[in-house]
Amino acid sequence: MAVVAEKKPFVVWMGWLRLFALLLVCVCHACDPLSAFGTPAEKTWIAWIGSAARPCVPLFVMLTGALLLPVNEGFGGMCRRRVSRLVWPFLLWTAVYAALPWLLATCGVAVEMIQRVFFPFAAPLHTDAPSIVRTFFLSLFQFNQYAVQLWYIYLLVGLYLFMPILSPWLRTATLRAKVAFLGLWGATLALHYWPLLLEALLGTSWGATFFADYATRFLGGSTVNLAATTSWDAFPLLGQCDWNTFGGLYMFAGFVGYLVLGHVLREVRLSLGRTLTIGVPLVVVGYAIVALGTHWMWARPECTAKMFEYFWWYCSIPVAMMSAGIFLLVKQLNWAPRPVLFLLKDLTKCGLGVFCAHYVFVTGTYYLLNGLLPIPLLVACSAVIGLAVAWTLVSLLERIHPLARRLLG
Repeated sequence: MAVVAEKKPFVVWMGWLRLFALLLVCVCHACDPLSAFGTPAEKTWIAWIGSAARPCVPLFVMLTGALLLPVNEGFGGMCRRRVSRLVWPFLLWTAVYAALPWLLATCGVAVEMIQRVFFPFAAPLHTDAPSIVRTFFLSLFQFNQYAVQLWYIYLLVGLYLFMPILSPWLRTATLRAKVAFLGLWGATLALHYWPLLLEALLGTSWGATFFADYATRFLGGSTVNLAATTSWDAFPLLGQCDWNTFGGLYMFAGFVGYLVLGHVLREVRLSLGRTLTIGVPLVVVGYAIVALGTHWMWARPECTAKMFEYFWWYCSIPVAMMSAGIFLLVKQLNWAPRPVLFLLKDLTKCGLGVFCAHYVFVTGTYYLLNGLLPIPLLVACSAVIGLAVAWTLVSLLERIHPLARRLLG
């Protein structure tokens, strides 16, 4: 979540976008138990549902860019006003989630159930008290395996620190220059699929001959091992090699592109008709690529945990298409009934705390409803109820005592 300065005027469509992005995050995490341990039929549902939720994090970053860029602060100002506000919530929620496996086990929840429902991607699972301290301190270097959503805090800190460098250029750059930057960023998104293209080319007689030296030198053979793919630097391009992991377009890569995209799209003025003409195809085509690609990847016999989310990669062309389309469509929502407007303003104040807290409430709801509902309803109810409970709890606590907001986020 973007940490928003209180004095900024409230923009209704940004409130809707924040709510929508949070709901998509909850859908992602409601899918986790079935993504990890579901049957093939259940995973088919998750492929369709989970693919629709992939714009969640890009939307958060785009919202941050739309709200804050260009910033007036330097490094010192960004650290005091933005980064410092992340420290206490990060430490608090890291400690809470580090202690949660032990707490659940103490309350009598079976270790296997804790693994399958609450922390499906934690390996190994620790439920002993001493591991709490160890897990907490390891989180100073990397998010802990019980609070996977907190990876975003590390990203947000990095983006905040880069904003003072990016902002002077944004103030003077023309729209054409900004679009050129986004074009180069788009090229890095396309490079994510280089291993798939290479695999297809090596399967042809021409491709096998043409890329024989590349495959031998960089891949150790004539085939592509997609299981090793975590990013396109596993298949070197544009100057990458053993002594250089930074290719020629590396400086344009990553989530900074979503920052600039949010900044640019905020200034775009389109009619409702043109927004629908552009936004709907972006969402539909992007979703089709992600969903069908995910089904295809999951059906491969050699599909591994790394390959599992290959088409769910946030920094990829179809996910960026979906994110841009949703952003444009939600921009048209410039009105809300007074009760809803009150809730959207409240979420602006406590959104970071809700983001940090939601995981346990989403998985907890899944734990209570598992086996009682069909998969689509189970995921939807887990996401909506989990978000509502986390939101209510964080909002109430922050109203009770002003210190709670500093601690909870």
